[in-house]
Amino acid sequence: MRLIDRLGKKKEEGEKRRRDKKSDRSSKDEKEKEEDKEQIRKSSIVPEIDPTTKEAQLMSHPTNPNTSNSSQSIPVNPNDLEYLIGFKDFIFWLKLSGKFNPNEDKDELYNKYLQYRKLFHSRQCYTLFLQQKHQPWFVEKYYPSKEDHRNHLKLRGWNSKPRDFIEDLNSGAFDSVSFDKPPKDSNESTQTTPYTIQPPNHPQLFIKSIPPAIGRSKLESYFSQLDGFDYLALSDPQAVKRYHRTGWVSYKQGIDLDYYLKNQLSHPKIDTFTLYINKCDTPITTKAKVAPPISNTPDRLRQDLGNIKKLCTHLESTYNTISNNDLSINISQHISNAITKLNISDHTTRLKKELDLYILYLRNAFNTCYYSASIHDFKEELVRKSCIYYRNTANPPDNHEDAYDSHKSDNWMRHLDEKISSLIEPNFDYLACGGFDYDEQVTAVVSKLIKKEDENKFRCLECTKLFRATEFIEKHILNKHSEMIDVDKLDDIVAFNNYIRDPNRVNPLADLPACVNRRFPGAAIARQREAEKERERTEREKANRREYYEPGAYDRYNNERYDYDRDYERGMGHAVFKHKRPHEYNDEGGVKRFKSVGIPSWARNVPQHTLPPSYREAPSASANPASVNPRRIPPPPGAKVDPRAGGSSNTYEDLDTVAGGDDVELQY
Repeated sequence: MRLIDRLGKKKEEGEKRRRDKKSDRSSKDEKEKEEDKEQIRKSSIVPEIDPTTKEAQLMSHPTNPNTSNSSQSIPVNPNDLEYLIGFKDFIFWLKLSGKFNPNEDKDELYNKYLQYRKLFHSRQCYTLFLQQKHQPWFVEKYYPSKEDHRNHLKLRGWNSKPRDFIEDLNSGAFDSVSFDKPPKDSNESTQTTPYTIQPPNHPQLFIKSIPPAIGRSKLESYFSQLDGFDYLALSDPQAVKRYHRTGWVSYKQGIDLDYYLKNQLSHPKIDTFTLYINKCDTPITTKAKVAPPISNTPDRLRQDLGNIKKLCTHLESTYNTISNNDLSINISQHISNAITKLNISDHTTRLKKELDLYILYLRNAFNTCYYSASIHDFKEELVRKSCIYYRNTANPPDNHEDAYDSHKSDNWMRHLDEKISSLIEPNFDYLACGGFDYDEQVTAVVSKLIKKEDENKFRCLECTKLFRATEFIEKHILNKHSEMIDVDKLDDIVAFNNYIRDPNRVNPLADLPACVNRRFPGAAIARQREAEKERERTEREKANRREYYEPGAYDRYNNERYDYDRDYERGMGHAVFKHKRPHEYNDEGGVKRFKSVGIPSWARNVPQHTLPPSYREAPSASANPASVNPRRIPPPPGAKVDPRAGGSSNTYEDLDTVAGGDDVELQY
């Protein structure tokens, strides 16, 4: 009994100690929670939110360097994110960061959000610049080293067209020109305005697709081997088509293109890319573009007339500079004389006629469209971008039902004014559009070679010359000691500013990650590395496959002639042709994932923690193809199945009956 009493007493003491420890721990936790709540209440900076909400994810994003385990977190700046946030999240960030003004109305807040979106778009443009700056098309269009070549193409495409237009204008050939939208025929059922593009009056070939790695020099050297080569016109790249372009190869009169297509151009190939070409000898019916009804109002006509005169002056100045001709071109006086001869009494009609002559002058002489603010070297490029632009003669909407269309018209005209301003403004603000201040960048680059000795004395550390002002010594270093500074960096700055200023630049896709602090985004870096690995793997597998199969060999499975090269280019190897497995890839951690149509194209290469768990835990099709879509085990013979499982059965059976056949005897 004594032993039993002693054991029971020890057990009671142990339970008492455990209860005391538990109560002390709970009281301590409650005390810490009260202290944390009191601290948050006193600070009144970060409100208490549910950690599962999107706002909490915005505060504790992995890219936020200020996120810690403390009870108070500083919200991440949306400009430090590689993706775009919504308007509600932007307002929530303003509240968290203390920048929210409750007196501001919704329009003012939305204007702030539009500024954020504009900055985000400029950061996306810089990502595209980092991706494409070494491509031939980008170098030819924006880098300062190719400026002489660009002027040569302009002079080749414009040629003597300005003088020819002036002669035709003085002869009265354009007295009946009008860019008002023509009235719709009663027999036409389409809502759009058709426009027919006539084939050129000289032999011409059309190139369907040109990859970004093939530049103008390679194309010109290839097609100039044939007799009668005249010029090459190239369209702008299209981001949705992997920056491929189209082209037009023009030859002189008397050249038989059919003979070339059957012989020298039967299999045109540059590097490893096969060109698909055909003749441009048939008319093409396309859709004409129509400006909104507000473009037909007197106030807007006057605004457009003033803008187009400035644009004509700018293009004429460029033409007179690169042509080196003593006789300068000036169309304004000739158009004034033509308007006077027409003797138009109505003020609005006179404005429209004068504007129409200027629009036609830009199109015929400089291959330029005013309403799309696009300047081209050749006519084919202009027709591709903007075949024709009409003014909508319908009355502008005045009632509240058409207020949305009126808002769209105002935005359209505002964007047009911004595009024209970017073309003609001599002091363009690059910083407002996300560009660089060139003077500041030059000062930063050459500062290591400058020593300030006095208030107005600056010495060059390379040649020890003395200068009075910084602009003089900076110019001296750029001209005399360019090998001592990073000239390539300055060229990149000029190229990016030219790209930002171009109103018809190639805009990045919506899912392209934006750069942060002028650095390549992490998701884009992963995408580029994965593309390089994919390219190496493709070449390696293609080389190994050709050791066993030849193009056009018989398929041993179906005993049919099969083109393995074509099948492989479509992303289907021999084993894939048999099973058609989903596309899989490995990340740096060895985790296999699958690409989905609903995931953006860059998401397959983003860091692992940013993908949904389902993509990290996806099974491997190569290791076990059946695990991707396993078959269900069929029911045993004779078992009764739920009639809803079949999906096509219309008869029903009582599932409460006894299993078995008709000869079942019930025992009571």
